[in-house]
Amino acid sequence: MAQLPTLQPVSALVIHIMARATAVDALINRVQQRLDTTHPIHKEVVSVGGLGSVRLGMTIQEAANAAQISFVVSPLAQSEVCQYYLPEVYDAQKDGPTAPIDGIGVMVINDQVIRIDIGPGSPIKTVSGLGIGSTVEEVASAYDGQIEVTPNPYTEGTSLTLTPAAAGSNLYSLVFEADPQGKITQFRTGQLPAVTWVDGCS
Repeated sequence: MAQLPTLQPVSALVIHIMARATAVDALINRVQQRLDTTHPIHKEVVSVGGLGSVRLGMTIQEAANAAQISFVVSPLAQSEVCQYYLPEVYDAQKDGPTAPIDGIGVMVINDQVIRIDIGPGSPIKTVSGLGIGSTVEEVASAYDGQIEVTPNPYTEGTSLTLTPAAAGSNLYSLVFEADPQGKITQFRTGQLPAVTWVDGCS
């Protein structure tokens, strides 16, 4: 007569299954962390004074120290006095940048941060909760009576420029660029007149 295999107690099987499930969950978490490209700076908000801890008027090194990131010079068109910098994740253990941070450009003139651009795909919002994908109507409503709307010279869309009402803030502005359908595609904060330059540094 054939010998029947020894059956494991149900409790032992449950423990084995739970251990496997825990291992799978840990693996999924590690994969998600690698795929998650969101950086803490993406959770900061834009105001007429800057982006979170990165303030207008800082040097690019002061901005890097404040946000705990690195900056590299952009391949975009530059001039002798005006340059764009792009942020990267900084790894202190490796003592260098490890990955780009998308959707942010920093204009520097004479070694001072003059303007910060927020581009397509960025999750960054303004203090009023406006961002990529917001509408012209939402911008006008958030800044009631403080928005000047002008045609964009290169597209069929519009530029919406904020004139802050607060005393002492007339050196700075926010500019939103909208497509022909009235959706915000990019926006920026900066000192006047640089924040209004459609061509950036070129």
